[in-house]
This record gives sequence, structure tokens and C-alpha cells, in this order.
Amino acid sequence: MKAIFNSRLIEIDSLMLDTKNRAFCYGDGLFETIVTGPNRINLTDFHFERLIRACKVLDLDSPPFSNQELNNMISQLADINQLNGDLRTRLQVWREEGGLYGPQQSVSSFLLQVAITTKPAFAEGGSIGISTTSKVSQTAISFAKTMSALPYVLAGIEMQQKKLDEIILLDDQGNLAETHSSNLFWIEGDEIFTPSLKTGCIQGIMRRFILEKLEVAEVMSKPERLIQADSVFCSNASGIRYFNSFENKKYSNPEEKLKKLLKLLQPL
Repeated sequence: MKAIFNSRLIEIDSLMLDTKNRAFCYGDGLFETIVTGPNRINLTDFHFERLIRACKVLDLDSPPFSNQELNNMISQLADINQLNGDLRTRLQVWREEGGLYGPQQSVSSFLLQVAITTKPAFAEGGSIGISTTSKVSQTAISFAKTMSALPYVLAGIEMQQKKLDEIILLDDQGNLAETHSSNLFWIEGDEIFTPSLKTGCIQGIMRRFILEKLEVAEVMSKPERLIQADSVFCSNASGIRYFNSFENKKYSNPEEKLKKLLKLLQPL
């Protein structure tokens, strides 16, 4: 499988790990997961904006390409690897070696990989619960996806142990923040709610799109709020998943209330 490493086309299996790599040693890097294709809306411009903003926060050189060049590279890799249909692209950017916790330079490297995705843009997600092992908090970089993802890994382990389909992380004040892989939303009557970025949740790309297209209130709410909800769903680059239960609470399918949005997400 071909990938692009620092603007060079390579065989992904030929890429060797440098033990001084700062992403490996310190998690000093960022990533974006981008879903595009004939059945999906293209939001690479949102991804690119978030990446550039995060690079500035980390005093890290932005990757040497534009949003349009990013789209071109995704298409190039899809053609070379003979991938047809919807694509899941992973873009990783990290700081070059040097220093301990205090880095010695801002120079970055990047790796771009593309694969087929068959995940639907809208799907049922099963049951959801609350994590007791992991919390999130707002920081200067909490809006972005970083290579330091242990709270989400721990929550994912807890989710598997509890045999849940998804799990919600709270902030350090006990407010609803996000799930271990997505942004959280719920519907009460005709109103849609999502946790405020002040909780420390990631400023997800699909979250941004939803907030631009629908009227959504950003709030600080405790888990008990979900008992009042009629529907609960989450969003990430792959699309939207809705849930049918939380503890003893049963939820309805929000498809009717999200019909306008779903038509935009699946343009064909």
C-alpha cells in the first residue's frame, strides 16, 4: 500500500520507526481523520483549518501543502492504490526529534494514508454509558486531535469491559463532555443540545458542521440530563450514530428531526 511521507510516495511497510521520534516518545504531534467520497460531503477544509490552528498552539511548523493540495494527494493515493468508493484518510503531523519535554525545534514531518471505509453516514449505535475511569478538561490544545490519547484509550477499554457500544467521558466538574470517539448530542422535544467546548471536548469537524446547519445549544449539563432526552446521538468524521438506551432509559431514532442534515451529509 502506497502512502505519502514528507511529500514523497512510499510503500507504507518500508517506513521505519525512529526511536527518537517525538510522537513515539512524547505524543508530540497531531492527527486528522478525514472521510470523503462519492457518497459523502467533503469537509477537508474544516480539517485543514483545525490542523493549522493546532500547529500554531504547539509552535509546530504547518505541513507544506494547502487544502487543495491535500485533496489532490488523497485522490492521488486513491488512484495509485486502486481504491474506489468512500475513503478514510489519516493525516499525521509530528515534531522532528530533539529535546526532552522542551523541544529544540519546530520542524514537522507528516504522513498521509488512505483506505476504504464502509461505515454508513447514519447508523444505530446501541447502548451508551458513563465512564468512571477517564475525564477530560479544557486546555489550550483540547479542541484538537493529538497523539496523546490515553484518556480515550482507557475509556475504550472500560467500554469493552462493560459491554457497551459507546461510552461518555465527563469533564472534571462532572459535566457531560464527549464520547470516547465522538462528539455528543441529545434532543429534548424540538431542541438539540451538545456539551460546551469549555468541558474540554474536542472541537469535532462534524460537530462544527452540525452547529452551522442546525440550531444547537452548547451547554454545561450533568449526566442526569440524558434521562430527559428523547434521543441521543454522536458525531465524528464517519458520520452520525444514534443510541437506543442509557441505563434504563430508552431513546427514539432521531432520523426525522435530522432529515435536513442527513441529506447534506449524503449528497447523492
